[in-house]
Amino acid sequence: MTLAPRWKKLVGDFVATRGRVALMLAALAIGMLTLTTIAGAYAILTREISRNYLATNPASALIDLGQVTPEALELIRNAPGVADAELISIVVARARAGDGPWLRTLLFVAPNPTSMRIGRFLHSGAASPADDAVLLEREAAALLGAQPGDRISIQVEGNTPVALPVASTVHDPSLAPAWQEQTAYIYLSSATGARLGLEAEPELVKMTVADASWDQAQVDAVVIEVAAALRAAGHTVHQVQIPPVGQHPHQSQMTGVLSMFLVFALLALVLSAVLTAAMIAALLAQQVRQIAIMKTVGGTARQIAALYLSGTALLALAATAIGLPIGLLGASGFAGIIAQLLNFDIASAAVPLWLIVLLVATGLILPLGLVLLPVRKASRATVREALSDQGVSASALRRDPVQALLGRLRGLDRTLLLALRNAFRRPARLLLNLALMGTAGGLFIAALNVEGAWKGQLVEAARSRDYAIAIDFLSPAELALVASTLAGVPGIVEVVPATSVAGAAGRPDGLMLVRTYPDGGHGSLTLRPLTSLPDAPGFILGDLPRQGEGVTNQQAFNLLGRPSLAEPVLLASEGRTQPVTVSGVARQILVPATAYLPDDAFAAISHHGEGVTSVRVVVAAQASEPDIAAIADAASLALSSAGVTVEQVTTEATLVAAQSGHVTILIVALQAMAMLMAAVGSMGLAASLGSSVTERTREFGIMRTIGASGGALMRNILGEGLMVAWLSLPIALALGVPLGYAVGQLVGTLSFGLPLPLTLSAGAVGIWALLLSLGAILASLVPARRAASLTIRQTLAYS
Repeated sequence: MTLAPRWKKLVGDFVATRGRVALMLAALAIGMLTLTTIAGAYAILTREISRNYLATNPASALIDLGQVTPEALELIRNAPGVADAELISIVVARARAGDGPWLRTLLFVAPNPTSMRIGRFLHSGAASPADDAVLLEREAAALLGAQPGDRISIQVEGNTPVALPVASTVHDPSLAPAWQEQTAYIYLSSATGARLGLEAEPELVKMTVADASWDQAQVDAVVIEVAAALRAAGHTVHQVQIPPVGQHPHQSQMTGVLSMFLVFALLALVLSAVLTAAMIAALLAQQVRQIAIMKTVGGTARQIAALYLSGTALLALAATAIGLPIGLLGASGFAGIIAQLLNFDIASAAVPLWLIVLLVATGLILPLGLVLLPVRKASRATVREALSDQGVSASALRRDPVQALLGRLRGLDRTLLLALRNAFRRPARLLLNLALMGTAGGLFIAALNVEGAWKGQLVEAARSRDYAIAIDFLSPAELALVASTLAGVPGIVEVVPATSVAGAAGRPDGLMLVRTYPDGGHGSLTLRPLTSLPDAPGFILGDLPRQGEGVTNQQAFNLLGRPSLAEPVLLASEGRTQPVTVSGVARQILVPATAYLPDDAFAAISHHGEGVTSVRVVVAAQASEPDIAAIADAASLALSSAGVTVEQVTTEATLVAAQSGHVTILIVALQAMAMLMAAVGSMGLAASLGSSVTERTREFGIMRTIGASGGALMRNILGEGLMVAWLSLPIALALGVPLGYAVGQLVGTLSFGLPLPLTLSAGAVGIWALLLSLGAILASLVPARRAASLTIRQTLAYS
C-alpha cells in the first residue's frame, strides 16, 4: 500500500521533529494520567465508601431508653414506617493490651454480636465468640497493639478490670477510624458483658426506616413519631441519635477534597493541551512555505487542515493510550491509600466504563479543539500570504514597546540582554510558558502555604490551651483525691477540674435529638461550665459573657444553626432543657463542638453528682513533648494506684497525630500535582527553546561569522530559559496566595469548622525558585547544545 504524498509528509515531519513530538506526547500523557488518576479515584472512592457503609445496614436511628423493656421494643417494631429494630448497648469503658496504656473504649454489647441485622460489622474471622471472648475492630487492634489470641483487660464504670481473649478481628466501616478518635471498638455478647459487670438489660434500640435510604426528612419524621409514642406509653427517652442518612462519617469531607483535586487535574490536562496547540502552531509557522508549495501543486485548504489535524489526533490518541492505563493504576493506588486512611475496603478498583469513555473523549477532543484555530488559519492562508510571511519582522520588533524598552537598557551583559529580547520575540509563546510554570508554582506555593497555616493553627491551639494534658475518668472522681494524687507527680504545676455532659439543641417537645453516629462523634455537642473556658479566648463573633450568658466555640455555633447572639438558645441534656443566651463565639482549634454555660445553668441542665469527670493538667512551661508524655504516663499510673479509674489521657501530640494524617496526604497530593504540572511546563519551555533555535538558525550563523563561540550561543539559550522561568515567579506567587487561601478555607472548615488563616510560607518561593531554575536548566540544555553545535555552513544551508 502506497501512502499519499501528504501522509508521507506527515510521517516525515514526525521524524524530523521527533524531539518536539516526544515532548507533546509526554505533556498530553501526563495531563491524561493526572486526570485519570483523580477522576478514577473519585469514582472508586465514592462508590466503595457508600458500599462499605450501606453493607453494614446502618441504623436510621438509635433510641436511648436507659433500659429497654420487651413492650418498648415491640412498640418500636410495630410503629408505622419502621422496617426493623433490635437491641444493643453501647458502653464507654477502657481497655489495654498487656501492660500498655489504657485507652478509651466503646463496647458494643448485643445478645449475639455476629448475628446483628442492623449496624453489623463485616467479615468476622470467627463464628460467634464464646462467652469469655470478644471481637476487636481491626483498626482498634492496631491501636491497642492486640491480635487474635491475645488477652486484653477491659474495665467498665464501678467494676474491676477483667482480662478477656480476642476471638478475632472484625471490620466496621460505619465508624470513624479508631486511630483518629483514639478510641477502641470492642464487640461482645450480653453474657460476656455480664462478666464485666454490665446490666443484663440493653439500653438502646437500633431501628431502620422503611423505604427511606436517602430521605432524611422521612427518617426524621418516622423516628420522632416513634419517640413520641414511646413517651406517651410511659417510657423515658433519654436521647435519639439520627446520623446523616446513607453517609459514612467522613464521606462529605472526602468528596469535598476530591472535588478540589478533580478541578486541578482537569486544569493540568487543559494546560497540556494548550501546550500541544502552541507547539503545533509553532510548527505551522515554520512550515508556512511548505504549505504554500502544497497549495501550488493543488492541495486544498481542507486537505492541508486534515493533514495537521490527523497528526494532532494521532498524538492525542497515543498520549491517551499511554496516560490512561497508568492513570487507572494510579487511581487504584490513590484510592487504596484513602480507603486505608478512612478504614473501608475496596471490593473493586474498576473504573466505570462511562468514565473511561468520557476520559478518552476528553483526551482526544480537547487537543483537537484547541489546535483547530491555528490549523484553520494556516490552511486558509493564500499562496501569496504564505510566501510573503517572514515570521517576526524587524519592523514589528521595532514597534514592540517591550523590545524598545529592552533596547534602551544599558550596562547589562550583552548575552543576558539578547536572552531577554529573545524571550519577548514571541509573546504568545512566552505567555504560554509563563502560564504553565506559573500555575505549577502556584500549586506548589499553595501547598506549602496550607501546610504553614495548618502548623500555625496547631501552635495557636497549643498556646490557647492553658493545659498540656487532659485526663478523663471512667466514673466521677473526688476532686480532692485527684488533686492530692497528682500533686505528687513531678512536673505537674496545677490541676483544673473540667466536668462536662453531652448535650444537644433543645426542642419544644423536650426530645434530645442529636446528629451523631453510634460512636457518638461527628455531630455531638459537649456542655461545660463557663469556668472551663480558657483565659482570654479569641472571639470570632461577640465578646466575653455578662452575667447569665454563655459562650460557644465555632463548631458548636455551626452545629446549633448559627443562632442570633441576642436571643436565648434552648439546650438539652438527658431530657432536661435550659435556655442560654450566647454572648460570643470563641475561636478554638482542635476542640470539639462545645458550649460553655453559666454555672447555675450548667448545674440545672446536668444535675451532676459529686466528683469530676475530667481534669486538665498544667505542666512546667519548659516541658518538652517527651517530658509531657512521661508526665502523662506517671499521672495515669498514680491515679490508678489511688483507685481512680482513668478512661483516657490525651496530650497535644495525641491530638495532632489524630488530625494531621488527613492534611499531610492533602499537602503531599498538591505538591505531587504541582510537580507534574512543572514537568509539563519544563517540556513546554524545552519545546519553545527548540523552536526558537530553529527559527534563529541564520541569526546564529551570523553570530558565528562575527566571532561568537559555541559557548556564547549556549549561554544565550540557557539565559533565555532561566529568564522565562524567573519571569513566572511573580505569577506563581500571585496564584499561590489566593489558591492557598481557597484550599485553606476548605481544609479548615472541614477540620475545625473555621477557615485556615491566610499564611505565606517563608521558604515556599525560595524552594520553588530553586526547583524552577533546575527545571529550566534541564529544559534548556538540549536546545542550547544544539545551538552551540551549529556550524556556519549548516546555518547558511538552512531554509
